[in-house]
Amino acid sequence: MEQTLPANVTNHYRRNRDQYDRISARLFKTQKRFLEASRDEQITMLQKSHSFAVISVQTPVDIHESAFTQLWSNDVITPDRATEALSSVNYKNNKVDYIMHSLRNEDMWFDVCEMLESGQIDDAHKYILDNFKGVGPAKAPFVLSMLGFQEKMCIDTNIVNAFDLDGHATTVVVEKYDNLCQSIRDKMPTMRDMTTPFMFQWITFDYQRGEISMHETFYEVL
Repeated sequence: MEQTLPANVTNHYRRNRDQYDRISARLFKTQKRFLEASRDEQITMLQKSHSFAVISVQTPVDIHESAFTQLWSNDVITPDRATEALSSVNYKNNKVDYIMHSLRNEDMWFDVCEMLESGQIDDAHKYILDNFKGVGPAKAPFVLSMLGFQEKMCIDTNIVNAFDLDGHATTVVVEKYDNLCQSIRDKMPTMRDMTTPFMFQWITFDYQRGEISMHETFYEVL
């Protein structure tokens, strides 16, 4: 990790504080909406977040967001419709399989809802990692983070590159993953103290890419 990274990321955050405050506020609002929603709506929100995470893997942002929007424009998602929506996405056949598995297993998402309502965030993280296809150690917590559960962060490629990590996180033990996240955040103590884990990742991700990500497409579809 270059020595200037902590100062540069912190300065980026401070220069754009108003926008990040709005992003953070939307995350809190999204979590509140989830916790107050009916069980059916909660399950749909989780399935949408799961599909967003699945499609994002090794796919350019514009193609990812277009596919996600097209996927959820249908009232009923069939394998054929999912294949059409993901036609330009990398590894589309596998990703269609992962998404259809999620859509067919509402009962498992029901269990996740109960965990989240009870504040069992780590249990929900582990359950998603163990039971749903297409979301590994980094993307499983991302499913929760995008719905406002900011205790979780995603160690994506941008985080790996920013902190010069020795490859991607591979552990399936939630405690070990969270400890790795904490060790990353400890490298930038000022940012750690000013942000939640997910906002820490979001801001670092933006700094690495040189733009502010609002994820408008996701929240419009959600």
